[in-house]
Amino acid sequence: MYEKKDLRVLKIIQKAREFGDLDLCNEILVHQLVNLVFNEIESKEKEELIALLNSLIKAKDKALLSN
Repeated sequence: MYEKKDLRVLKIIQKAREFGDLDLCNEILVHQLVNLVFNEIESKEKEELIALLNSLIKAKDKALLSN
């Protein structure tokens, strides 16, 4: 018979193909990501993550300016 598919997953895969993102063209991976339950992180961990991301962005900007 017919297999029921999650419309959200199919839309994500369609957009991934349009943008050429081969990682998100994997239906099983996208299905797992859509149905994943995220745990809350503590505020200290969130601040550390924000600091890390900001430092990565600054490093990228410096690298781009040095070219």
